[in-house]
Amino acid sequence: MKTPTYALVMRAAAAVAVALAGSSVAVPALAEAGSPDPATASPSPSPNTSSEAAPAPAPTAPVESVASSPEPGISDAGLAEAIRRDLGMTLAEFNAAGAQAKRAAEAAPSLRGLPGYVGIALRDGKIVVQGAGAELQARIDELNQAGPAEFGLEAPALKTSALAAPTEPGATPAAAPKPELVAGSAEQLFQAYVREVGPAGLQAVAYADGHFIIRTGGTNTAEAWTSAGLAPNSLDPAAAPAPGKISAADFVSRYANVELENGAPIKTEEDYFGGQGYVIDKMTICSAGFGAFDPAGLPLVLTAGHCAEDGTAAKADVEPSTAAPAGGATTSLPAVLEPLGTFGFSQFGGPNNSPITGAESSPGNIGTDIAVIKDLRPGLKVQPSAVTWKTPANPGQTSVKIIGIAAPYQGQAVCRSGRTTGWSCGEVAETGVYVVGGRTTAAGDLRAFKGFLSYDVQSSGGDSGGPWISGNFAVGTHSAGEPRGAAQNFAVATTLDDALGYIPGPVQLQLFLNKPNLAGTPDGGTVLPGSLVRGRVPAAPASGVAANSKVRLMRPNQDAVEIPVDAAGNWSFIAPASAGTHQFTAETVNGLSRSGSTAFSLNVSELPAPEISAPAPGSTLAALDRVEGTGTPGNIVVLSGELTGSAKVTPEGQWSVSVGSQRVYGKLSVSAVQTAPGHVDSPRATLEFTVRPPAPAVAGQWNGLSFRQDLLPDAISGSGVDGAAVTVLIDGQPVGAVQKGGSGVGTKAVFPSLVPQILVADGRWSVRFPAGLATGPHTLSVTQSVDGIASSPVTAKFTISPPASAAMAANIPPTAAAGARVSTPKQPGSPAMLASTGADGVLPAAALAAAALLLGGACIALGRRRTVR
Repeated sequence: MKTPTYALVMRAAAAVAVALAGSSVAVPALAEAGSPDPATASPSPSPNTSSEAAPAPAPTAPVESVASSPEPGISDAGLAEAIRRDLGMTLAEFNAAGAQAKRAAEAAPSLRGLPGYVGIALRDGKIVVQGAGAELQARIDELNQAGPAEFGLEAPALKTSALAAPTEPGATPAAAPKPELVAGSAEQLFQAYVREVGPAGLQAVAYADGHFIIRTGGTNTAEAWTSAGLAPNSLDPAAAPAPGKISAADFVSRYANVELENGAPIKTEEDYFGGQGYVIDKMTICSAGFGAFDPAGLPLVLTAGHCAEDGTAAKADVEPSTAAPAGGATTSLPAVLEPLGTFGFSQFGGPNNSPITGAESSPGNIGTDIAVIKDLRPGLKVQPSAVTWKTPANPGQTSVKIIGIAAPYQGQAVCRSGRTTGWSCGEVAETGVYVVGGRTTAAGDLRAFKGFLSYDVQSSGGDSGGPWISGNFAVGTHSAGEPRGAAQNFAVATTLDDALGYIPGPVQLQLFLNKPNLAGTPDGGTVLPGSLVRGRVPAAPASGVAANSKVRLMRPNQDAVEIPVDAAGNWSFIAPASAGTHQFTAETVNGLSRSGSTAFSLNVSELPAPEISAPAPGSTLAALDRVEGTGTPGNIVVLSGELTGSAKVTPEGQWSVSVGSQRVYGKLSVSAVQTAPGHVDSPRATLEFTVRPPAPAVAGQWNGLSFRQDLLPDAISGSGVDGAAVTVLIDGQPVGAVQKGGSGVGTKAVFPSLVPQILVADGRWSVRFPAGLATGPHTLSVTQSVDGIASSPVTAKFTISPPASAAMAANIPPTAAAGARVSTPKQPGSPAMLASTGADGVLPAAALAAAALLLGGACIALGRRRTVR
């Protein structure tokens, strides 16, 4: 019987804390509470939809070069200094603690399933297992015998029994009922709590100090502001439960090792985007431009200089994106706003916010319109992107990433983002020097700056300071627009590359960078000593990788090295010279911008990869008997992937693995490594090729049969490779589709989505015989395919004669009745004799069987390969 090989390989890597305790850690932040006063006046914003920015052309892949420098050295000085400062530990102590945590994590699965287990903690150099019971103690003894005797058993921390309330004044409190349960898992406790109490007001279910904690007090929020009327600690854990639920206090009272805590809502780190609004000294509103860094690497927000009110503005508060007009808000701002930061450098016009003077030394006094917001609130993460306002509640989902600066030119496609008008795009109509009214109403208070203008882009008050971009490049910050009632629309921006030159420091624009990864060699893969290891920094969702980016590569006890990244995102380094497993940490850097780090490992082996000589790469075979190649005499070659097996390399350097019995079809990939005692396995040699599946078998002898039109077969059925897709054609038309001369039924009537293919399940396939076929000769053709690779067809010719009444009228002799049994063919698979599968007659319940087989086939989770057992 044919059956599929389905393999589900699950690999999970868990943090040690999760492996030990099953709990999560969040950083709490206190939110302001109280009922805000309604806004009494509209803000007075500074003055200030459409297509997406056109993506930049894809960079041309450069010619790859092989580095010839020696293996880079990497130092742990920075790590040692950091752990001394932050943990008061030496590097050796830190590494020992990590090793001990790893041993605890490896032991946790074998402990977790034993009766009495509660959790694990690391304390005073020991691995403390909390729980009780003989089985638990026996397992701990086994662990201590197999390695360092550092495991110990400790009874779980049980809470002090609470006292019940006195029944009458002066009465002695009676002991509360003894808790009847002991929690053993944060996940199970969480599920029980949600089921019996509900999620309202729940903040965390965690494990610490030998017991579990249920923390309530207010619904956690991912926003950095509190809407009107919400007091974060207003949910009393002892409050009346919801209908059909018990209270949090009652739930916890049943557990001997669970405590109830009342805490403040937890806030996730808040992202802040270019184009999002901010409120200036609770009076006026502008929009953020771009993220940046000061010379010390501290984050900044760039915005319009005129928003700083000639240097008098002090504080900026974040306007939630959902509270802005561009975010769909129609009401006033929340009364309580979280801080953004404070104003630093600003310039609107000439130096010190000076107007056009007309002086001989500086007749125009051309300046800029740029400001810096510094001292950003901790927990606020400025993103290197501009919000498009498509998803205001989750701006990052559709924001445009920034990977550099571009100068504006006439005809250039640009887009602008701002909290009032939102997202608007157009073309640069001109570039030059622009004059805008200053902070005062004096006729002579005019400010000049370099910028550009568009007649297409829309803007309004409050959009000032917002980003102008072209593709994924920053071009400017919004400065001005047409006044109300103007005859012609226009919008003016300050040129960013010019404006940055006025800021002391200098500052660096924040850039979007993806984390680096390996290319061609998987994490944990094997390479030869000194070979070139390639990597890649992905560009998406940006159009490219920021120019001049580098990958900072670190290894334990060696100095970090910075590796250039080319325009296509490629980078490479030389593999270590010593054999064994090597750990690496890498991050993409560009000035002060960082991607965040990623970790990977490589195995270095002196054994070369074997060569696979047959079958030929990319070939298509009718059958496969063996895989062959060359290697190092005496080594063992091991196959893996969709074909398995092993063979010893002969003294002549040849090896051959027989795979004919495995009966695998479709598009195949097989890998081969060389192994030898005392050596790390060699790198993999990988081969891809195709094996065409055999022709399917059709039950019964169809060739030459004649069926009366009123006694047609119920189904066409047969056998095939499990999981294969069978295509049945009659006169070139798929069975299940509309046939010529009739309405057609079959699989289409059962599962239209499966037409015209039928899946083989448990080695069988079946399809309803189509109705409406005309009388006369017909041709049947059946194929099966795996991974889109089709077999050769099995064909037969049959005839449909008129029904009985017509036959009698024409004096035609009766034809073969439907369902008549036929003899077993002598040449299975031939057009004249179709292969018998043990069901050579049409079954009485063929229609029901066909539907059942279709349903079974549709529910199979198909693997990429089909094999025969």
